[in-house]
Amino acid sequence: VLFCFVLVECCPRSYMMESVDSESKHSYIGSFLQPPDKLKSAFADLRPESVINCPPNNQALVAALKTLQEKIHRLEIERIQAENDLNCLSKEAAQYRRALEQESNEKNIVHQELMEEKKDVSVPLRVAQSRCSLLEKQLDYMRKMMLKAELEKKLVLEQQTHLQKEDDQNQMELCAKLEKLEVLEKQCWTLISTQKTAEEKIKHLEQKLLEEQHQRKLIQDKAAQLQTGLEMNRILLSSLSPEKEVKK
Repeated sequence: VLFCFVLVECCPRSYMMESVDSESKHSYIGSFLQPPDKLKSAFADLRPESVINCPPNNQALVAALKTLQEKIHRLEIERIQAENDLNCLSKEAAQYRRALEQESNEKNIVHQELMEEKKDVSVPLRVAQSRCSLLEKQLDYMRKMMLKAELEKKLVLEQQTHLQKEDDQNQMELCAKLEKLEVLEKQCWTLISTQKTAEEKIKHLEQKLLEEQHQRKLIQDKAAQLQTGLEMNRILLSSLSPEKEVKK
């Protein structure tokens, strides 16, 4: 008994706890994840009756044994508490391991789903990229067409401005020509009036000329008749004059 007391007094509590965790005591406390069902005490055979049966001259030894018994009781309580803590830790470790496994499985499932989604998205993504490329080409073509249309519009506006200037100039020239035409029309009407007057005068003169020609013809006819009468008279006279000579 004295040897056990000396052993307990010499060994500090930290050494006792380390001995619990050592491999030599593995059979008593089990592993961290699988604690033992029952932990045997190294002082299980020590009973209070041994202290009662001690002789009277060993009172100091009895007091020491009582102190040792109290320390053993406290160590037993600490052992039970450590055992409970180990059980809790083992349960928490098992739960943590299951949580890690579940998280790993979930990560694997998520990874597989992501890979499948990538596979599922890759084809539409390529199609979308090709469509985007086609739309960019169409947009570039539309930009070029817009620039061309703007240039053509600018040229058309310049041509319209030039044509407007020419039209204004032509309008001014047309107005001047119309004014000249009005003057010419007036002159033409004046000439027409003068021509009509001249034609009337010419007709009047022609009529007079015809009348004069008619009068001249009448005069010529009368003169011819007179000439014929004179000729006939001369012939008659000439024919009468030989007869007179014969009679003589």
